[in-house]
Amino acid sequence: MKTLPRIAIGIAIFVVAVVVGAIVAIKTIDPNTLIAPVQAQVKAATGRDLAVRGGAHIALSLHPRIVLTDVVLSNAPWGTAKELARIERLELAAALVPLLSRRFELEEIVLVKPVVALETDGKGQKNWQSASAAPSTAPSGSSSGTSLAAVVAVGNVTIADGLFTYQDGPKAVPSRVTVNTLALRPRALRSGVDVDFKGAVGDVPLTVEGTVGSFEALLARTAPYPVDLKGQVAGQAFAIATRVKAESSRYAFEDLKLALGPNAIEGTFAADMSGTRPKVVFDLQAKALAMRALPVPVPAIPGQAPPPAKAARAYMIPDTPVSFVPLRWVDADGKLAIGELTLAGGQALRDVALAFTNADGRLDMPRFSLGAFGGTLRGSARIDASRADAAALNVRVDGSGLSLGALLTAAGHPREVRGGSTDLTVDLAMRGSSPHDWASTATGNVRVVSGKATLVNSKIDPAFVIDRLNEAINPFRTRDPSTELLCAVVRFPIANGIARVDRSIAAETDKLGVSASGTLDFRNETLDFQFNPKVRKGISIDFAGFSDLVRVSGPFASPHVGIDPAGSAKLIASVGAAIGTGGLSAVAQSLLSWADGSGPGPCKIALEGASAPAATQGAGNNNANPAVPIANEVGKALGKLFGR
Repeated sequence: MKTLPRIAIGIAIFVVAVVVGAIVAIKTIDPNTLIAPVQAQVKAATGRDLAVRGGAHIALSLHPRIVLTDVVLSNAPWGTAKELARIERLELAAALVPLLSRRFELEEIVLVKPVVALETDGKGQKNWQSASAAPSTAPSGSSSGTSLAAVVAVGNVTIADGLFTYQDGPKAVPSRVTVNTLALRPRALRSGVDVDFKGAVGDVPLTVEGTVGSFEALLARTAPYPVDLKGQVAGQAFAIATRVKAESSRYAFEDLKLALGPNAIEGTFAADMSGTRPKVVFDLQAKALAMRALPVPVPAIPGQAPPPAKAARAYMIPDTPVSFVPLRWVDADGKLAIGELTLAGGQALRDVALAFTNADGRLDMPRFSLGAFGGTLRGSARIDASRADAAALNVRVDGSGLSLGALLTAAGHPREVRGGSTDLTVDLAMRGSSPHDWASTATGNVRVVSGKATLVNSKIDPAFVIDRLNEAINPFRTRDPSTELLCAVVRFPIANGIARVDRSIAAETDKLGVSASGTLDFRNETLDFQFNPKVRKGISIDFAGFSDLVRVSGPFASPHVGIDPAGSAKLIASVGAAIGTGGLSAVAQSLLSWADGSGPGPCKIALEGASAPAATQGAGNNNANPAVPIANEVGKALGKLFGR
């Protein structure tokens, strides 16, 4: 029983001796003598000057601290910031026992109000590296990494009220990380480090807690580095778990699991920093992803001149510039699969799968597929943004089994529809910096074909052009509870933003058929079309309310619907014959023959083009491109009819 008290007394005497010895050692050391060697080491490693403008002193306690005030690290000569770093107070807590041998081993590093400005010159030079420093060629696990780990990985790190910025090039907009508090606490037996962070990335508030691997594992880079963190981003819960494998300038995130609010993503992600541009390679999957739940700010585009002033006119197709500059920042090789993707506007897409590569600002997506509008869309896309002054786009989309009702709703004309399976093909080459530019330069083909459907005839709204047009070409619209659609076709080639239509827009119901010809000019968003409806043989109708020809013309946003009164068909036909165009008469004759049951229907003609069988015409009527004269001469004829 006497042994235990003796041991306790011995421990107490030892502790007192250690403390007294440490105090004596500290009192015999002038901390300012430590500054010069540190300055020399910093200068050799970075080429930067370190200044301790407030001097140094030792704060005595059970954990003696060397306190440096107003610490400044100079910036590179080409840097935009005044200093690379400024720290209001730097505290270095030393271990007691090594002080007896006049050795300093850090137990804790505290940085109060650090302001750190990391930047590059846009040509690969970094301000935290010496201009003459050669890249390290030491392999992973080399002795240099191990010795560095032995020095650094001995204590806690605390940062309070800090600001860190990163600017990639003198004209770039800096990225900001605000640190309210950051604490890194090594666990026992060097098994890991506890992390506690409160701050913001840009304007997005962020809190983080969890564990990461030890300092030794991070610096030695001998094994995958574990990360297990959770917290809140802009008020939403998030979690990330992965193993980071570092090899030279390549960092791979293996077994990545990332959750943010309702979103969850898993897979692999790697970043290679060895080239002139970073390259990312990833293969990610998500059961569900909601874009509205991603609190990611849109970054400002650096080094980009403001877009030229546009005309005061507002276009229906947005003329807002879309920048592809980020494609020139990072190369990529990626695969992405999402079970259900909800866009910011609320539209839901399913079974999204895509694969793409991006190199030198050229994005190539050889395949993508997704479920939308009740069917499936598949296709490919290419974007060439290698030149700063122009971007070129090539898009191919094939849709099958789409819902006609869903398409009408997406187009801004919701209507109750039963059936109406629709296929589409879009194959376009475009260029420019905005959706309006792309439409204005589009060259290619568009084709939409819808099958049988029942369209519930809701009340006509005269404020909608589409309703006024429906009322004009379909007199049964206001009489029957529904319209039985047999087929509908929209097919047109487009060249440099102008689509010319020769009977390739058409529809048939169980009571009538309609065919259209004219032009769509996406450059100034105007249209000029004539619709020629005909009633099927055997269908009785009050012709006093029926229009044989309807012209729609003017801007996309507010076109004018002109109605030809009853009996005008003969006059229009005679005007067309007198002019000698044949285009309008071809429409009328083909519809008349179909109405009599002796010729192909409007849908067949629309699908097969002018080569489809029609009523007999003279050889002079077979124009290679009759759409323009048709539109012009119909306009003249309508002008006479309406007294214009």
